[in-house]
Amino acid sequence: MWPSATTLPPDPAVASRVLVDTSALLALASRRDQYHARAVGLARRFLAAGGRFVGTSLVLGELHGHLLYRRGPAEARAVAGALLDDPAYEWLDVPVALVRDALSAWLERFRDQRFSMTDAVSFEVMRRERLKTAFAFDQDFETAGFGLLR
Repeated sequence: MWPSATTLPPDPAVASRVLVDTSALLALASRRDQYHARAVGLARRFLAAGGRFVGTSLVLGELHGHLLYRRGPAEARAVAGALLDDPAYEWLDVPVALVRDALSAWLERFRDQRFSMTDAVSFEVMRRERLKTAFAFDQDFETAGFGLLR
């Protein structure tokens, strides 16, 4: 189901780390998702070039919640566990101080947008980690000034 890292040598032209959003993980998880084929292709190319996805515990929690209601508790647990164990993913904890900073830096700055708290935290993580690109299928990241994996 999930594209995984390969043993090919890394491509220096590819950004080595990009943020992974819930929208991309949902697309990878469901063959019926409108972005599924595109997500699988992007993930395979990125990982084959030596890339690594960076995510937050909030993104993982959001994904688990969606899968819980779409596919049930067993599959939601299995997917979350597989992602936590996959070396292609780097999962970051989200302390309350980071949430506070994200709310003030991103939700205050973009008052007219409907960014979720998870999105705001992702933006702040991208800023702190100097990540320029997100693996996502919504335009919120571009609105906040970041690029999308293409």
